[in-house]
Amino acid sequence: MDYYGCPKDELRQELLRRGYQPQGGRDELSECLTRDDVARSSEATTLETMIRPYREHDQGRRQTAEYGDAVDPSLLVGERIVHWTLNTFFPTLHLFFESGLSCTIEGGKLRNAKIGLDYDLRFRLENSTHEEEGVLVKSLCAEKFASHAASIGILEAVIARRISVEVTPCSGPEVNHLLIPAGTRSFIEEDEHLVVGLRLQGMKKLAYVWAKADLSCARNPSEVWGDVRIAGLRDDIPMPFLGFPRDPIKPGGNALVVTKKSLISAKARKRDPELGSQDLDCQELGSQSDDDLGLCTELDHGPLKPTSLSEKPNGEHLRASRGWVG
Repeated sequence: MDYYGCPKDELRQELLRRGYQPQGGRDELSECLTRDDVARSSEATTLETMIRPYREHDQGRRQTAEYGDAVDPSLLVGERIVHWTLNTFFPTLHLFFESGLSCTIEGGKLRNAKIGLDYDLRFRLENSTHEEEGVLVKSLCAEKFASHAASIGILEAVIARRISVEVTPCSGPEVNHLLIPAGTRSFIEEDEHLVVGLRLQGMKKLAYVWAKADLSCARNPSEVWGDVRIAGLRDDIPMPFLGFPRDPIKPGGNALVVTKKSLISAKARKRDPELGSQDLDCQELGSQSDDDLGLCTELDHGPLKPTSLSEKPNGEHLRASRGWVG
């Protein structure tokens, strides 16, 4: 969160609450809070977490249509997690169970949301192979111990109400009437939101799943924290494949499954402005240098010989799908 526009007194009070000794001006205090947010994540911003009973009306029509009906957390107890995905396409934690069922913990009600995990829960879940933001990460366990970490049992699941710190932009009336200190653009306030608590095998206490606005999309969003819920306990979603037709992944290694960047290379367009949209396949070669392409040309009289794109005569047509120039 961006603390730089908050009053100095509020920054000092927040640092004291977190157990630090405030020193310096507004910039130094703001940087200290930002570093603490990065280092401790939700642990730094949480004021209180209280378990509350499950209520069926804690859902909207749009959420039900997207992810399914809300699920009582007690139904997850006894299931064993064999795979999970996090924030690949949507702000969700998708759990796949040994029984063939799966469920979604989602925070889509918050704009630009991302699902986050408390440190203890993330540390435990990362023992198994998983997918996070389009990257498949293999378990850190060696192959001979992989069978012992193949599934993780759920011992306890709850819904809880959490109070967290957030930075809220100044409202219009306060700014217009000059009721705030000079240079103040935002305030540190408290926000109440719902989280999902899980206690897995090997954990001594509950740890929580929460939703937070992606601050890379907006520095000071109107809402920082959002509610999460458990939805869509079903048996018709197959578990993603854990193997790919490529070199084996070493323990702790990763493989790209989904890319969120453009597949069209800007380098190819700069090198050949006349390329346009006539042959998109050619643009995929833009990430390689001319000398490394190793293309071949078929001459009218004689065998094939290697050439580069810079040597092709005017009017030649490049067929990237076959890797030949003719």
